[in-house]
Amino acid sequence: MDTIQRRHFLKLAAGLLGTGMLARAGEENTPFRTISYNVLAFRGFPKTDATRSRLEGACDRHPEMTAEALAAFTPDIVTLQEGPSEALVKRFAKALGMRYAYFPGGWEGNAEYPGGFPGAIVTRFDIVASENRPTAGAAHDEILFTRHLGRAELDTPFGRLHVVSTHFHAQKHEVRMLEAAAIVALITKLRETGSVLLQGDLNHRPDAPEYKVWVEAGLVDIGARQGIGEQPTAPSIRPRSRIDYIWTTPELAARARHAEVLDKPPFIPEPEDPSTYALSDHLPMLAAFG
Repeated sequence: MDTIQRRHFLKLAAGLLGTGMLARAGEENTPFRTISYNVLAFRGFPKTDATRSRLEGACDRHPEMTAEALAAFTPDIVTLQEGPSEALVKRFAKALGMRYAYFPGGWEGNAEYPGGFPGAIVTRFDIVASENRPTAGAAHDEILFTRHLGRAELDTPFGRLHVVSTHFHAQKHEVRMLEAAAIVALITKLRETGSVLLQGDLNHRPDAPEYKVWVEAGLVDIGARQGIGEQPTAPSIRPRSRIDYIWTTPELAARARHAEVLDKPPFIPEPEDPSTYALSDHLPMLAAFG
């Protein structure tokens, strides 16, 4: 972060500590906190004439800047959508002092997005196993999960936890419906050996048919359960759509204690400074369990 951004970030952190939002005060029995974040490949957003100088001057440090911003919320798990190369994810994980599982994108990418849209699960817990494009049986059709789908089995103080991270197709509703059905089948299988946490950029709103697939499968939208309502998660500039989610199986949902969309700088630009930018074009989604 440059001097101005760092000063504001420290001021924000002090304010949040004063309200108890950063610390685990009142959550003494919390086994974990988790964050889902579409990080736009650590590029920063938006890139305009006003932000260009500051953004380009700091872009090489974006993995560490993002880690520093999220560390203030003491996460135990962070899932990344629209990730960068594995080398940058490794730097991000190292800055948090965490382990990671990396999931290459299903699309090879182009000059604008080399490597496509990978994902990652970053955690302080031991990763027992991880798998790219996991299924409940046969391999996925190539039209599915062209962004990413990955899972990791974590060894936590409260038992085994299955984490599924995904990024759904942005344009095609029919593809998203197939992706949702495939994940429901996967979660049904994973539930035999532990609780399941599903996080990601699902590219649909709560009033969409895809949302009903999750509800009918018995999954719980932690954001809705904890009262965030229709608070949007994208874009980070004048957000208007809630498309980023944290879902869980019911026994884990019963332990939910808190959820919020992280909508303050540096996740958004400084309101009074047009030369600043957000870390991504999405806002992070956080949930805490006790």
